[in-house]
Amino acid sequence: MRILKLGLSVAFLMPMLLLPGFAQNGVQQFAELGQCKLKSGKVIENCRIGYRTFGLLNAAQDNAVIMPSWLYGVSGDLVPFFSSQPSQQRLVDTSRFFGVALDAFGNGVSSSPSNSKKQAAADFPQFTTADMVEAEYRVVTEALHLKHLHAVVGLSMGGEQTYMWASLHPEFFDLAVPIIATPRLTTFDLLTKQVMLESILRDPAYQDGRYAVEPELKLANLLGGMVVTSPDYRNQATPRAQFESFVEKSESPISFDANDRVWQMRAIMAHDVIGDRSLEEAAKDSPQHYLIIVSALDRMVNPKPSLAWAAAKGAPTYISQGTCAHLIMECDAAAVSVRVQKFLVEGK
Repeated sequence: MRILKLGLSVAFLMPMLLLPGFAQNGVQQFAELGQCKLKSGKVIENCRIGYRTFGLLNAAQDNAVIMPSWLYGVSGDLVPFFSSQPSQQRLVDTSRFFGVALDAFGNGVSSSPSNSKKQAAADFPQFTTADMVEAEYRVVTEALHLKHLHAVVGLSMGGEQTYMWASLHPEFFDLAVPIIATPRLTTFDLLTKQVMLESILRDPAYQDGRYAVEPELKLANLLGGMVVTSPDYRNQATPRAQFESFVEKSESPISFDANDRVWQMRAIMAHDVIGDRSLEEAAKDSPQHYLIIVSALDRMVNPKPSLAWAAAKGAPTYISQGTCAHLIMECDAAAVSVRVQKFLVEGK
């Protein structure tokens, strides 16, 4: 385990600030990767990945912590988790670590059906979480020129990518923190995602992905709002008298392209780092030290596979009892924050 200390001299800092790939905290940047070859054999042309950096790389260049984006999320959503100042939301202390937030394929910032000029909309090749990670690895190694990471931290689909990082590049980083994520979807997880997917595909306005006007997808939006929290949370947060206004708000269009939603959902449904092995074998094959964080009430991602992974690894866990369930950072952020920050420093 690498011991991390910042302790940079001014003479070292100034050249680092001028290197390609490093900018002011949180500024949107892009890595132009040319072609990205996918596991399917297909290729994403004019491949680009968005990212943001926070803090400074230390002299040993071993204090980098990356965080991939979640389902239907962008790197801008991750900004509150990186800070040099304490907060209930902070996961990465940028006075100590160099943070990198990454935009996954299909989020409308990195290469996606919605923004590709050569492979637009339904012509965009389907990618997987493994393809997301391989492109992000190129950003880390080719744009940021890092040879090793301290940790990978991710929430939801970002956590799935954390598991995939460990599977594809097991010697490249030391600590893994998947939060409300899974190494492989359960049957109920797949059922939930299939219903969400079908609610888009069967919407008449979707037109097999060749729509001229962005579809509203009222049912898909309503389903998404239903599965991310628990019944207790919804009953407490929405009195019966406000039900109609809640439904109207939940059905409202979201600022995320319909094809991007479909492509990311399909990638999640195919996610699997276990393969033909048992879960225990897969976990033991991963050399990283893990902190596993789940929500007991999560209906979006079943916590049992991650807890079984933690048991196989002898890894520390935190099981949130917050009623906001999959939206763990809305009602249990402080508990998550303190555990992640401690783990990133101590590695246990």
